[in-house]
Amino acid sequence: MIRALYSSASAMAAQQQNLDIISNNIANMNTVAYKKVRSAFQDALYSAMDTRRRPEPVNLQIGNGVRVAATQRHFGYGKMQETGRPLDFAIEGEGFFVLLRPDGRLCYTRDGSFQISAEQVGERVVKRLVTSRGEYVLDLNGQPLEVDNMDAIAGRFGIAVFPNPEGLEAVGHNCFVETEASGQAVYGYPATVRQGFIELSNVDLAEEMAQLILAQRAYQLSARVLQSADEMERLANNLRE
Repeated sequence: MIRALYSSASAMAAQQQNLDIISNNIANMNTVAYKKVRSAFQDALYSAMDTRRRPEPVNLQIGNGVRVAATQRHFGYGKMQETGRPLDFAIEGEGFFVLLRPDGRLCYTRDGSFQISAEQVGERVVKRLVTSRGEYVLDLNGQPLEVDNMDAIAGRFGIAVFPNPEGLEAVGHNCFVETEASGQAVYGYPATVRQGFIELSNVDLAEEMAQLILAQRAYQLSARVLQSADEMERLANNLRE
């Protein structure tokens, strides 16, 4: 009976984590270029059931619940929205803008809402494209992209692609970093960049609401199992000879 308590409790914990992920998707519905995340569940370790017969059947096993084994990010493309703002950019198809972080590391994003930073370099003022957090946007040569002519920016971005983009690690602020699972970045991908557009998130509200209801129902059923197991344990403890 104790195993039933543990199994149902593990299911409730897993669905709570699933609910957290779904709520984060809904919260980022209007986040530019946000990519939705899904929970991947995995059954827990199996145990052999006791039996007096010999030899013991090899398939006489019982599970010990469930857990969230991984989170899978879906990099499907969001819809393009025209803004008319000359510093908004959206990538058609695969690829990421390459950013230079203040610590010298590279990160990658699909969020093309950029700004201009004017900096004094020697005796001249240089205008460079940056993110809202001041990260440099890199050009085809891996250098901070300088803005001289607004009409000639779209073809100068350094676009990177990955063998397995789902292996990228999210570090917040719509940015990702390379990992062993994602593979090494391939630079110079010939992507089409549209100026005056942004990419919306790929979150489908109807889909998220359906997933939310499923998670809620699974949680309720697991709680019912927990209550039933607790009641049966109470009855067993109250038996008298």
